Amino acid sequence: MPRLAPLPLALACCVLAARSAAPASAAQEPTDARAEAAWRTLDADTRTEVIERFRLEVAWNDTFQNALLRFVLDGQERDPGLWPARRPAAHFDPATHAPRQPTPRRPLGADSARVKKQAERFFFRVPPRRLRSGWAYSYETRGLVREVDADDPDRLFANGLRGFPPDLDLAEALVERALDDGAQRLVLTAFGHAYTDRLGALFPGLTLYDAWASGGEMEMPDIDCLGIVHTVLDDWTSWKAPVPTRKQDELYATIGALFVDARRHRGLRHALARSYLTGEAVLRDGYQPSLAAFHALWEDASSNPATLAERLPPAADWEGFLTAWGERVDDEPERLAAGRRRQATLVADAAAVRRTLLRILRETGAFD
Repeated sequence: MPRLAPLPLALACCVLAARSAAPASAAQEPTDARAEAAWRTLDADTRTEVIERFRLEVAWNDTFQNALLRFVLDGQERDPGLWPARRPAAHFDPATHAPRQPTPRRPLGADSARVKKQAERFFFRVPPRRLRSGWAYSYETRGLVREVDADDPDRLFANGLRGFPPDLDLAEALVERALDDGAQRLVLTAFGHAYTDRLGALFPGLTLYDAWASGGEMEMPDIDCLGIVHTVLDDWTSWKAPVPTRKQDELYATIGALFVDARRHRGLRHALARSYLTGEAVLRDGYQPSLAAFHALWEDASSNPATLAERLPPAADWEGFLTAWGERVDDEPERLAAGRRRQATLVADAAAVRRTLLRILRETGAFD
């Protein structure tokens, strides 16, 4: 992947203060509920026209966020329409990884109660996002995947109402891609396989990574455990299915060590990508208290993903990297202050996005 070019010096050294319009008072601005009700009164063609106008006009907002967006999107080497849609996760083949215990895999319905209940167990620690993202970065392919229709007017309206301009989710995924050097690709590919239980039920939309990251209750079928050690470590002799009880702890510890490194690699880059364009970003994996420090880190790297990528640690040095940066921010208050200014600027930029959308909606007569 080509490196992104450095930001202009003026942008790298300071936060833009210009704004496209004076903020309206809280009393003047309609609530989200009222705006959503007004949106529902519009027919499909009018909704499309509103979003097309919103996409054009919000790009003219003279904001730091827009400068970052242009910088990332202008560095694309591939038309976004050429990225594939997300496909169902593969599962480990029972005949290959557990020939003496080849329990067949049976996909459950994606909307089944069992799948929903398991998803709640896996994601109960993951805070919900206000952004409905249409894009994600794949650590398996090292490319992007489309989650939904990128041009869906309802999704773009919902995002705009919450301060997210069109293509912010695309840029966020591109930033995460720029931060990943592929060091954990093999392990993350293994953990990207579908989650299954001991009886062979396959849970669509849930992966082994989701299961291990949850810290919650999960089943650990021999097929999936052996699939990981076979594909990552090429170890086909230490354990065989059915794995005897006396060997299970060693197997689980081996897989756990692989996962810890993979999660440190992916989790840090994912959190940094979310905080690149969003002041009040919602971070998972326990990174939320570090949000201001991450904005300070972006400021220290001139908001250049290529620059920051060179500084990010391998998994083995993850703790030392975060500790050292935390101590540096504590010892040099001006760094944290710079991060908070960056964060506050992006929060104000999000408000400008919302105002732009509401103005356009108002001019259609939807509030009349």
